[in-house]
Amino acid sequence: MSYTEHSSHVNRRSFLRLGVAAGVGTLAGCTGGEGETLTIGATQPLSGGFAAWGQAHEDGLAFAVQEINDDGGVLGRDLEVSSVDTESNPTEAATQFERLVESDGAIAITGPVSSDVGIRTRQTAEQLEVPLVLHMAGSHKILPKDTQYTFRMGSQPAPVDLLPQFQIIEEQGYETVGAITGDYEWGNTVQQGLEAAFPAGVDLHLASAPTSAEDFASQIREMPDSLDMMIATGHPPGSIAIHTQALELGRNPEITTGAGFPPAVLQSAMGETAVNGFTHLHVSDPTDDQFQEVASRFREETGGRFDTHEAYGYVAGQLIATAAEEAGEADPVAIADAVRDIQLDTVFSEPLEYTDYGELDGFRHHLSGIEPGAPEYYPDGEWRLTETFETPVLEAFDPDDYDYIWESDR
Repeated sequence: MSYTEHSSHVNRRSFLRLGVAAGVGTLAGCTGGEGETLTIGATQPLSGGFAAWGQAHEDGLAFAVQEINDDGGVLGRDLEVSSVDTESNPTEAATQFERLVESDGAIAITGPVSSDVGIRTRQTAEQLEVPLVLHMAGSHKILPKDTQYTFRMGSQPAPVDLLPQFQIIEEQGYETVGAITGDYEWGNTVQQGLEAAFPAGVDLHLASAPTSAEDFASQIREMPDSLDMMIATGHPPGSIAIHTQALELGRNPEITTGAGFPPAVLQSAMGETAVNGFTHLHVSDPTDDQFQEVASRFREETGGRFDTHEAYGYVAGQLIATAAEEAGEADPVAIADAVRDIQLDTVFSEPLEYTDYGELDGFRHHLSGIEPGAPEYYPDGEWRLTETFETPVLEAFDPDDYDYIWESDR
C-alpha cells in the first residue's frame, strides 16, 4: 500500500456549540445536577521518564478548558480538569482512572503516555464505558476492532510511524542506518517493524536497550562511523541521549529521527546539538494558521510557549467538549458515540476524524527539526521548529490487516 489521500476530507469547520440547553445525563458513578461542573479526568505522567510529555499535555488541556469556560462552558456548565500523576505505571493509571470516574464523575479521561499504560487504561475504559483520549501511546495492540471507548491522539501505531522514516531513507538514498529501541511494548513493536520491512539494500545496525537506560555508548560503538541516519523513534525516553552520544562518539548522522518529544525539552537538553540533525515526529501542525492563532493566544494568556504537545492536550479538551455538545448530554456513552462521528477542524493539518474503533483517520505525519530564531507566535523565543518532512494524508491503521504495512510499496 502506498500513502493514500483520504477520500472523505472535509472542508467545513466544526465549532463548539456552547450554551445549548440540554438534559442532564447520568454520569458513570454519579448523576450530575444542573449548575454543577463537568469533569475531565487527566491520567498522565507528571513525574518519571515521561514527565515532560505529561506537563505539556496538562498545560494545553488547561488552556482549552479555560477558553471553553470563557465562552460559556459545555451544556451550560463549566468544565474542570481533575489531574493525577500515573508515574507511567499501568496499574496506577488504571486505578486512578476508576477513581476519577467513580468518585469525581469524570465524563471522559485523557493523558496516558506509554504503550503499556495505553493498553491497560484502554481495558479500563472499555469496562467502565467511559471515553479515553490517549496522548502518546502508540502500540498497534491498543485498539482492536471491537474498541468502543478509546481514541488515539498524538502517537500513532509503530508501523505507521515508520513509514515516513522509510520514505526518507529511500528518497535521500541513505546506505547506512543505525537504530536503538527500548525493551518494552513500543520499542519491541518498532524493532519488529524495522526487521520486517526495512528498505532493501540499506545496511541496518539495530540494537536494543532497557527503557530506563541513559548510557547508549556500547550500542553506538558497535555501529559504523559512517552512519547516514539514526532512528531513535523506538526509544522515546532515550532519544535525546542517543543523538547527543552518537555525536560525541563521532557518528555524526545527517539526521536522527526521534520520538514525539516536546520540542522545548529537546532544545533545552541538547543546546547547540539540537540544530544538528535531530527531528521529532508529530501530527499537530505548527505551520497551520489555526495552530499559530491558538499559540499566540496561549502566549498572551499564560506567557508560555505552545508547541506540538501542548497542542495534543488542547485538542483533547476541544474534542471532549465538542462531543458532549454534539451528544447533547453529559453521558459518557453518548460522548463516545459523538467522538466516532466527529469532524473537528483544529490545530492539525487535517480535520480530526476517527474510525469506529478509535484510530485517527485522514491525518498527516510531520518531522520537524530545530533552528535558531523565534516563531511568529512566540516572538520572545530563541529557536523555532523547521519542518523536514510531511506525508500525504494517511489512512487509519487497520489492526485486522497488520501485515499490509510491512508488505506495502510505501
